[in-house]
Amino acid sequence: MLTKRRKEVLDFIKKYKAKKKYAPSLEEIRKHFRLASVSTAHFHVKKLQEDGYLQKEYNQPRGIDVIKRDEIIKIPIMGTITAGQPIEAIEVPDSMVAISKKEITANQKHYALRVRGDSMINDGIFDGDVVVIRKQETADDGQTVVAIIDDNEATLKKIYTEKSRIRLQPANQEMLPFYRKEVEVRGVVVKIIRNLENGTQDNTLAYKKKVFLDRIKSSNPKSQNKYKRVVLSPIRYAGGKTLAVGHVIELLPDNTKRVVSPFFGGGSIEIAMSKELDLEVIGYDIFDILCNYWKFQIEKPELLYNKLKELKPNKKTFEKIRLILNDVWKKKIKLDPLTLAVYYVYNFNLSYGPGFMGWSSEIYLDDKRYKRMIENIRDFNPKNLRVECADFQEVIKNHPNDFLYCDPPYYIGKDSKMFKGIYPMRNIPVHHNGFPHEALRDLLKNHKGGFVLSYNNCPTIREYYKDFQQFFPSWQYTMGQGETRIGLNRKNGNGSHVKESHEIIVFGPPKK
Repeated sequence: MLTKRRKEVLDFIKKYKAKKKYAPSLEEIRKHFRLASVSTAHFHVKKLQEDGYLQKEYNQPRGIDVIKRDEIIKIPIMGTITAGQPIEAIEVPDSMVAISKKEITANQKHYALRVRGDSMINDGIFDGDVVVIRKQETADDGQTVVAIIDDNEATLKKIYTEKSRIRLQPANQEMLPFYRKEVEVRGVVVKIIRNLENGTQDNTLAYKKKVFLDRIKSSNPKSQNKYKRVVLSPIRYAGGKTLAVGHVIELLPDNTKRVVSPFFGGGSIEIAMSKELDLEVIGYDIFDILCNYWKFQIEKPELLYNKLKELKPNKKTFEKIRLILNDVWKKKIKLDPLTLAVYYVYNFNLSYGPGFMGWSSEIYLDDKRYKRMIENIRDFNPKNLRVECADFQEVIKNHPNDFLYCDPPYYIGKDSKMFKGIYPMRNIPVHHNGFPHEALRDLLKNHKGGFVLSYNNCPTIREYYKDFQQFFPSWQYTMGQGETRIGLNRKNGNGSHVKESHEIIVFGPPKK
């Protein structure tokens, strides 16, 4: 049965689509009902989809459609199953759940179970949810199954076949797997129906992660990118990890309260953690000019906007500001903090690369682009975020129990494949020249609060962090996008013009 609020949301979507021929955006739903966040609007729409009242139209903008009642099928709820310790299997139908016919495989039998426990929360299955099961006796590795073990006991777990045993793996970092010689599979989970009626799951980090990661998953099954690019930062920061956001956030422990970033830079991942997951985030960077900009961007975005509006996006203005910044860098002159912040973001966002004190970009010296850019600066709202200026070694020592996200300068050594032209910026002496990679390694090995580390993949880095979990995502590197020039080395058959990343993500869980 629909709640009053979801009935109102459904009616609003119906009327909106009837009038405009397309569905409202989540932001429009939020504004119409004066909801606290877009996430709340997403919860209601997702629930309406799960209950069979809405369906997603793939490859369509604003692709929500109302389902006709004759397209809904009812599935029997056969009782309760634990996402935790096994319980006696229950197979007595006590109620029904309605879903769209399009969401299940035709000519196959299905049933539903209520979930008790929290061993599957990292897969977005929470206590009180209902899971729809497709009846089958076999499953592929990694599928979530209803498993019968021991003396007719049932449990909900991911299944993996190993050499001499079967592993039933929980999706909860704090729980251990079960191992059995024999397991009876009674079906595979094909759909999760969220229980949001009491609102208790809305504020858990696990649920917020699940909602966010579902939203940014790549819609193209052939894409080499698991997640879409997430662009929340108002600054065009080279190497800003916009394609790494999903990869890092999925590793974030579900009990995290605060994240500390010793290498804030453009803040792509940190802003997502604050804005999308409601986490407290403290960022640090050694580059004082960058930190000065972030203070104004976070605390006084309207002031930045008004000052930037006075400037014009043209070569004459750009070159004038570039020369002033060059004198600031050489300590010939000193600017007041506001002017320095304005000049920095103007120069950085309008430069090719982008790069601090780089040359101007024809693409970004455009009135419409400039207007959008400064409006993004004005409207920036990262929630609970602050940025300070400090060296990473001091930061890590001062935050022994906080979870860290670290995005240090890449290791550019003899065994690194990362192309060395990646750092054209003038702030090299501060950021990259002689960076103490070994000192970072030693600090992280002894850090109690846990960490996620994004680095370039090479034998040295793999050896440094061999005692931790290592992941190897792949994407085309941002600075190589659109690059078609082919140098002599590649003409000789030593590679293509496509610059792919050589990325590694290292996870160190908190120490108890």
